[in-house]
Amino acid sequence: MLHSHSMILPLAALLAISFTTACGNQTAQAPAPPPDTRKADEAAIRAASTDWNKAAQARDLDKAASYYAEDAVFLVDKGALVKGKNSIRMVWKDILAPTAPVLSFTTSFVEVARSGDIGYEYGMAEFTTTNKKGKPTVEKAKYATVWKKQADGSWKAAVDIDNTGQ
Repeated sequence: MLHSHSMILPLAALLAISFTTACGNQTAQAPAPPPDTRKADEAAIRAASTDWNKAAQARDLDKAASYYAEDAVFLVDKGALVKGKNSIRMVWKDILAPTAPVLSFTTSFVEVARSGDIGYEYGMAEFTTTNKKGKPTVEKAKYATVWKKQADGSWKAAVDIDNTGQ
């Protein structure tokens, strides 16, 4: 009996040392931060914005509306706050109507959070109409769009706002 007690003490000490070492290694090895994808994400947002602009100029309603997240919010210039992709699509139906001014926009700046899940852009927009004599009239506007990375890795507009004037 004495022999088994004498073995327990060294075994307990060995287990305590092993446990302390394991715990120390765990805290010393903090998880590495996720990779910094901001440059690639900013490029992806710029590309999406460029394609969105092309869809607007082509008056392609389905393509233009596809850049919004399902739960997006559109703050219409001198208008209502519109919630949800389907409701926003109805607003864009009027924006892209054949008789509406031609919309074009140019991105001035894009920034993505270090987390890589949200970003924003802002820039200038123009609404161009042509009178019966062929003379164009341009109304300028500013815009800002908040983008959210989706589960599939794509970027969709979560909040979109524009206002006329400079």
